[in-house]
Amino acid sequence: MTITFSPAYRTALLCTTLAMSACVLELPGEFPHQEDICAFDDQREQQRRLSAAVFPAPRIDQLWINDDLRWTALSPNQPILQPGDRIRLVGHGFGQGPDIDFSKIMLGNTRILETDLRMFKQELALKDQVNFELPEVVDRWDKNILSWSDERIEFRVPDHASSGPLIVQVQKRTSYNESLLKPGTAHNVIDAQTSRIIDDGFEHNCDVVSTLSQSQATSPIEVNVDNPDFAALAAKGEKVFWSYDYNIGVAHSVRNLDWDAIFGYRANDPIGGGKADPLKLFGAYPSVRGQVPDAAMDDVYFPEYPMPTPIPGLLTKQPALFKGNTRDSGWVGYRYAEANEPYKGKGEWIGFNCASCHGYRVSYSPAPNEHITKVIPGLPNPRWSMKWTVLQTLVDKFDGIYGLEEGPTWSPGNKLVAKDMLLYHIPAGAGEHNVVRVNGEGSHTDNDYQFSPIAIPNVTNYMAIRRSLSHTESYVGFEGSYIHSEEPDGAQGAMKKEWLEALTAYMTTLDQNDDDLRNVGLYRWLKANNKLAQQTTEPSLSEGQFVQAGWQNYPGVAAAIERGQAIFDRDCGSCHSDQLGAHTNEQMLRLDEVGRFFTPTIYQKETQSVRVTFLRDLYWTQHRGLLSDGHVRNLEDLVAAERCQPGSELYNQYYTLHPPVRPELGGPDHIATHPDLNRKGDVFRVPKSSYITKLDKGYQRNRFIERHKYFVEVPWDDQHYYWDYQKMRSEYGPDEMGTATPIGMPAAPHPWCAQPGSDIDDLVQYLLTL
Repeated sequence: MTITFSPAYRTALLCTTLAMSACVLELPGEFPHQEDICAFDDQREQQRRLSAAVFPAPRIDQLWINDDLRWTALSPNQPILQPGDRIRLVGHGFGQGPDIDFSKIMLGNTRILETDLRMFKQELALKDQVNFELPEVVDRWDKNILSWSDERIEFRVPDHASSGPLIVQVQKRTSYNESLLKPGTAHNVIDAQTSRIIDDGFEHNCDVVSTLSQSQATSPIEVNVDNPDFAALAAKGEKVFWSYDYNIGVAHSVRNLDWDAIFGYRANDPIGGGKADPLKLFGAYPSVRGQVPDAAMDDVYFPEYPMPTPIPGLLTKQPALFKGNTRDSGWVGYRYAEANEPYKGKGEWIGFNCASCHGYRVSYSPAPNEHITKVIPGLPNPRWSMKWTVLQTLVDKFDGIYGLEEGPTWSPGNKLVAKDMLLYHIPAGAGEHNVVRVNGEGSHTDNDYQFSPIAIPNVTNYMAIRRSLSHTESYVGFEGSYIHSEEPDGAQGAMKKEWLEALTAYMTTLDQNDDDLRNVGLYRWLKANNKLAQQTTEPSLSEGQFVQAGWQNYPGVAAAIERGQAIFDRDCGSCHSDQLGAHTNEQMLRLDEVGRFFTPTIYQKETQSVRVTFLRDLYWTQHRGLLSDGHVRNLEDLVAAERCQPGSELYNQYYTLHPPVRPELGGPDHIATHPDLNRKGDVFRVPKSSYITKLDKGYQRNRFIERHKYFVEVPWDDQHYYWDYQKMRSEYGPDEMGTATPIGMPAAPHPWCAQPGSDIDDLVQYLLTL
């Protein structure tokens, strides 16, 4: 028989046992509030206005390597760069650099780091299982940019650079977003690097949410990067992506999640009934040699874990493990890792990693008579879901899913709730991790009773992005997003520079499948829409033949794509264009301009905006749904003029309450797993229920759902709660953000569609080539 203790008892026992060591029971204070500590920097904004007033096209005339002139605008040679080289660019129109302007330098897929990254010591407040940071710097990654003026830039070639071309892109900060909380003033945000530090004496940096001009860039300089260490560095990063568990295994074990039972088909599904199937319920693919890199299946020993865990060690006073072996669990993205679990001792536990969410198993023909199946790293997994959080054994349930919980201000009271029904029906391909926290724990990511799923992003071509995860530029792109704990998922610790640099190197290689992915997606779309024979004049053309030749070699296909590009440039190009192939100007669009179908995420509330997304591999990305919450079913619906027109059939289908148009879709999974791309949207709904098991009598599923303001009951269906988008867009603001009045979201989320009469098929066909 297994005996379990309450979290409070276990915490008290652990801290009593570890009394001679550092044991933090409670948070030492509150996380910093940007509205209280951030002030407007008029001098900096004046510099930005002056810089924006003059914006010539940037031009590189000379390239110097370690004080030797190696290239001029008239020379045909290709300079050879090596990691550590000091590069000097001489020319005109470079602007004032990444702090005054919004500038980037790219070497192939590698962005030259603009900001010093600092990794701070992290601790865990055991009572509430909340992570926080101290001002103590434990590691750092210094920026690569050394100096920047209008006529001269100096930078150091990063250790993880591998290819060219070299491009300098400049955007001007034209102004700033006005605060929704304090109209008439700029909206300031705290530097995300330090937002988890609790220390009254620490001085935080802040910045406004800048508005940006369109981009201008230098002509690419074809350079060669001689980096014999890159392959080893990328291989090391591959292990982080596929083989490391991000300390999640121990964190989940402490919260009573039994991954061994889940993957052994011994966990119960409290909603669907029976034993849980990991592939069916949350998109866990079985590990198959050849479909994933060897690092995903072989044992991998880490001489130091990339993220030091703040979870204390054993009751026997043994410290937490900071190194150990990881091994395959039999499922892609889920790895055993050795650790000291505070209540169970030394062992190994399963946690998940990048590949669980950012890995999509695809089968296709790259050439005639060839067929491959592999998990593509970087693509969002459209089958991943939050269903794993609700699975149970006879003795274990994930802490935070059932219990007493205080309601939000609009529905107060400390009452028993069950979160499993809502978690079970969060759309696949998206996460909503605040739900698994408890309201009032003190975490930055406590449950806030705001239903805000966020779609898993595609990261196959991510490195040009500075405003990561819809944060402002202070988040320092991909690298910055991995220096803090992803607490709702359980991951803990700031990633050390050595490992973060390796992971960044590996991430620069994830576009290696993109040409095949584009051609496969385009072939399948043409075939499904009965256009293949018409545009290729080859009725029996196979997928392998099309992929091997490439779409550019079919004049009919290329002509339709050219027409679609003209529509894109006219209707989408103002936001989705740059000089780096990411198809985004990274503008932060204010919430009342861009809207959301579900309520905004915590990050979107903090910045009061949503970043213009980058576009890549859209045939595959649409399988998890489109826009930041994944609610749009397919590319056709996204760009159709009717989606943005209140009263149209398509608009009503997506955004108004009505009996289901497609009742056979069976509820909210119509926005989920691997959709039939011809399906249209419908009203998001969650089943009502009565909790009938004796073991859990008193926990209320319905109560938990009803505490969310925008789930409503409807007269035509007494079996479901419906998401009332019109209620949300008209009322959102005062309760959720503290605004004086509702912020007034637009009639349709992302209210930018193609002009009426546009050839949507041509536009979609072009989008499939991005």
